[in-house]
Amino acid sequence: MVIITYTLIGLYAFLTGIAGMKQWKEVGYHVQALLFMIVSICILVILFIPSKDWLFLLLILGFILLHILAIVQGILKNGRLMCSHHIIRFIFHCIIALMVYKFIK
Repeated sequence: MVIITYTLIGLYAFLTGIAGMKQWKEVGYHVQALLFMIVSICILVILFIPSKDWLFLLLILGFILLHILAIVQGILKNGRLMCSHHIIRFIFHCIIALMVYKFIK
């Protein structure tokens, strides 16, 4: 389960970074796209922290930042929030946080 947890976090951060890069190419320089890429890279770096406590706390912080960025992005791009998107994102973040808490030693 440790490998699955690390893989899910890494894949999630990687795909979020790719989405930020794609948005940057389509729209041009954009602070939100840059912040998505920076937070994604930070989450990938966080995976190499050996302390479970620091890993857990920094991942929670990274997930909160990603969620705030997604809310801002939704408001700026669509003019409204997609509640289902944010609920699914929140549930996924909670599942990953629980997996880290339970399985990472």
